[in-house]
Amino acid sequence: MESFGDKAKHDKDKASKAKALFAFSGQEADGELTFDEGEILTVVRQDIEDGWWEARNSQGQQGLIPESYVEVTSFPEPAFPPPPPPNAPPVAVINNQQSSHNQMNQGNNNYNQTSPPPYSNNNLGEAQSSFDDWDDDWDDDDESTPEQDYMRGGSGGLSVPQGDQRSVSPSRNSADASKYGTVKKSFSRFSTFAKSGGESFLLGQTQASVNESDLVRIVDSPLGPIWMQPSSPYTCVIASPKKESKLKGLKSFIAYQLTPSFSKAPVSRRYKHFDWLHERLEEKYPIFAIPPLPEKQIAGRYEDDFITERMRQLQLWVNRIVRHPVISQCEVLLHFLTCSDEKKWKQGKRKAEKDEFVGAKFFLTIETPPHPLDLRTVEPQMEQFGKFVRSVDDSVKHLINVYHDNMKKHHGPFKREYEKIGHSIKALAASFSVDSQTDSQALTTAVDNTGNTYNEIGQLFEQQPKHDIIPTLEGLYEYKGILQTLPDTLKLHEGAMAKAKECVKNQAEGKLSESDVQGVTQRADIISYASLAEMHHFHQERVYDFKHLMQGYLQGQIDFYKKITAKLEQSLAMYDKA
Repeated sequence: MESFGDKAKHDKDKASKAKALFAFSGQEADGELTFDEGEILTVVRQDIEDGWWEARNSQGQQGLIPESYVEVTSFPEPAFPPPPPPNAPPVAVINNQQSSHNQMNQGNNNYNQTSPPPYSNNNLGEAQSSFDDWDDDWDDDDESTPEQDYMRGGSGGLSVPQGDQRSVSPSRNSADASKYGTVKKSFSRFSTFAKSGGESFLLGQTQASVNESDLVRIVDSPLGPIWMQPSSPYTCVIASPKKESKLKGLKSFIAYQLTPSFSKAPVSRRYKHFDWLHERLEEKYPIFAIPPLPEKQIAGRYEDDFITERMRQLQLWVNRIVRHPVISQCEVLLHFLTCSDEKKWKQGKRKAEKDEFVGAKFFLTIETPPHPLDLRTVEPQMEQFGKFVRSVDDSVKHLINVYHDNMKKHHGPFKREYEKIGHSIKALAASFSVDSQTDSQALTTAVDNTGNTYNEIGQLFEQQPKHDIIPTLEGLYEYKGILQTLPDTLKLHEGAMAKAKECVKNQAEGKLSESDVQGVTQRADIISYASLAEMHHFHQERVYDFKHLMQGYLQGQIDFYKKITAKLEQSLAMYDKA
């Protein structure tokens, strides 16, 4: 008879084996396991949390490892033969369950929810119960994946990760890495728009009762259609990052305190909460360019520099969101900024996830000026805006590369050149010191001080990027992320206009009535009004942002060269005493 110890050894031998693709320095205090590249690990559990497994090394040490850092090389054989498939339920039950399952999927269109197969009525009830309890298991580690190209390269600034600080994201699809993380692969928003009922909206097949409080108004201005500005704009400050833990200390995370100006009451939010909010905003507002969040991080996520940098990135993101005249007033954002009660938080989350007016249905809530738009003027404006976006995107990417190169020179060649001059001048002073005549000591001291001055200037060059280049790069990377979302919103408008033109053509062929086409053009007008209003909001933000961005950079440069000038003048004055 097999003993308990023999069985444990047998189970251990059957565990999956994984080869480390990269080295990883784990945080021992957080239950993480350190391993080297190429090391073979035994995978103990794969159901810890998103992106994390539990494994054991050859020395018997056990801990958490990032899934994306390893590759499974062998799989355990099943201990028992697989069970037979369940008996097929009655046809009526299948049909009813399939209908419920489809309704659930339709009501949560772009939301990534899965349910177990509805094999029976009891299982269906269990599936619904699992959905209701989703909040309890939802708060997985908010720092579970690495940065991709931060400065959005490495922890704590615009540096390249070294050694085992490799950046591999276990949970997000990667496409174009940027300061604000891995931007999702480009997708057709109009395709999503159509699947969520875009054509039904245009054809008048989507009906819903909209409360007065849910209306989003567009008004005329000298610039054209704009979103109605809120009567009480506000700000929100992110501060006091604090390391907290869960799962009895197995997992740790950073919680931030958010304090909106209208309430003055701080709430605690983790990165995962921001990620949830971002998903809700993307799903609700297909016409808005929702900026990407800073990416997640594995290595170095508890270092002070990284935490400070992450907080600054989240602050930029929140600033952008609360300045939007529509998003700043939406219920899901206000819930995110104010709710501190756990029970009410979960209730608010579920309500937001069941929001009826998401995707194409958001356009039902828009109230436009009474006069129709002229398609002949709208389309050229949108085409010109598309050309502008592509041009600015190219310019921003080029400027990012130039600033990156300039920053490297500050850290390397610029610093070395000034220190080379400083060392050479100090060598001259050392030669002068051989002279024992007292009347030359003042000159020797002045020359030596000049050498020190150039060494200090070299240090100033190394430290300067954090005062002007890095803040400028932060803004540029933010705009790079925003600009990458704009083509999708333009495609949405383009697709809606194409559908409207198709309806006009069908009217000419006698396939649609005049009243039907008139309704289509009126609803297409709503999309055009929203597109133009969002375009004007983008330009307004751009003018404000780049004005302050360039002012900050130039002021940093002026302060920098003033410091250099002051040091040179101080050194020069010493020769008056020689």
